[in-house]
Amino acid sequence: YLANHKGRALARDQLLNAVWNYEFVGDTRIVDVHVSHLREKIEPNTKKPVYIKTIRGLGYKLEAPVDHA
Repeated sequence: YLANHKGRALARDQLLNAVWNYEFVGDTRIVDVHVSHLREKIEPNTKKPVYIKTIRGLGYKLEAPVDHA
């Protein structure tokens, strides 16, 4: 879902509903856990992600890394 909406900030509850078809009232931290697992697989440095960016207070955004060459 992140890849299909690259460059767009997506809320945690939006990700829950779109990926898991899950209407959930309460804690959406499960999305954070899954994003953490994705980062472990694709990010060169999980402490400074270049692909999956956290949008504070909202959710996440998939970005193409900036080439500084």
